[in-house]
Amino acid sequence: MKYIKNIIVAIVILEILNLGYAVITKGSDAFLPMTGFNDPPLYYDMNELYGVTRQKNSKQMINYPWGGVVNEINSFGFRDDEFDQGGTLVVGNSFVEGFGMDNQDRFSELLEEKLKTKVNNAGSGGVWTPVQGIVLVKHLLKEKGLKFDKVVFVMTPGEVVNIGHRNPKNDPNRSYPYRNEDKIEFYAASSNSFGNHLSLTSKVKRFSKSLLMFKFFNVFKYYGTAKTKNKDVDFEKENLDWVINQLEAQDLGITIDMVVINNLGRINIKNIHDYKSNTQQVRYHVVDYPDGLSNYFVANGHLNEKGNEVLADLLLPIFQ
Repeated sequence: MKYIKNIIVAIVILEILNLGYAVITKGSDAFLPMTGFNDPPLYYDMNELYGVTRQKNSKQMINYPWGGVVNEINSFGFRDDEFDQGGTLVVGNSFVEGFGMDNQDRFSELLEEKLKTKVNNAGSGGVWTPVQGIVLVKHLLKEKGLKFDKVVFVMTPGEVVNIGHRNPKNDPNRSYPYRNEDKIEFYAASSNSFGNHLSLTSKVKRFSKSLLMFKFFNVFKYYGTAKTKNKDVDFEKENLDWVINQLEAQDLGITIDMVVINNLGRINIKNIHDYKSNTQQVRYHVVDYPDGLSNYFVANGHLNEKGNEVLADLLLPIFQ
C-alpha cells in the first residue's frame, strides 16, 4: 500500500510539473497530460461533409501517454502546412496522418526530403473510410480548385475488407458520407458541438472517463509489443471495384494512384495482388509491409518512427 501511495504522489507531482510547464509554453491551451482534465473541446465541422473530427481554434489534439501535444492544422483541418498548388496530395486514415508521431517523423515528410517536392498530407485519424476519401478528393480538387501533380489514395487492409460496412454511427453533431448501394449519400448533422470551452460538468465527466489508473495502464499498453501472429483475410472484388468506379466518376482531371498497403499489422489480404483495375483513371498498386518488422509498431497498431521510414521507402517509387 505504501508503494501505491508513493506512485500516486509521484504521478500527481508529475502532473503539476507538466501543467506548470504547459501554462508557460501554451498558456490557456495547457491541460493535464495524464487525466486530460483541460483538453479543449472537439467538434465535428458541419461545413465539411467528409466527416472529420476538428479542433476549436484550428488545433488538433494528439494524446501521447506522457502528455498532450497540440498540433497546428491548416485551413482544411489537416496536420500539415497550407496545401500548395502542385506537389503530391496523399489521402488516407490515421496511418497517413501519422498518429502518435511528430510531423517531421511522418513518412510524408521523409518523402518530401527524398524527392525535394511538396507532399500535402490529408490523412485523418478517428473513424475514416474510403468513402470519406472519395468525397475529400473531390472536395479539394473540384470544389476548392486545388491543382496537384499527383494524387495518392492510400488504403489499409482493414479499409479494403470493410468497404461499405464501417461507417460512423448517426451523431447529431457529425456529418459524414456513406455508401448506400451504388451511390454515396450524406448524413447531415442537425446540431453543432462547436465551442470555446467545456463546462465544469463536462470536464468532470471527461476526468471520470480518464481515471488515473486507466491512463497509467495505457502508458504501458502504448509501449507494448505489436501483434506477432499473421492474419489472412478475404476481400470482395466488387467492393474494391465500387471505390475505383466512384473515383473515376468524379471526373477529377488527374490520374489517381491507389495504393493498398498489404500486410500492415500482419494482416494479409488474400489474392489482393491478383486484382486488376480496368480504368485508366486509377492506377492500382499493392505494396507489402515487411513481415518481420512488427516491432516497428507501437501497441495501438500505428507505426513508430522506424516504421514510417520503412513505409516511406515502400511508397517512394509510387510518389516519384
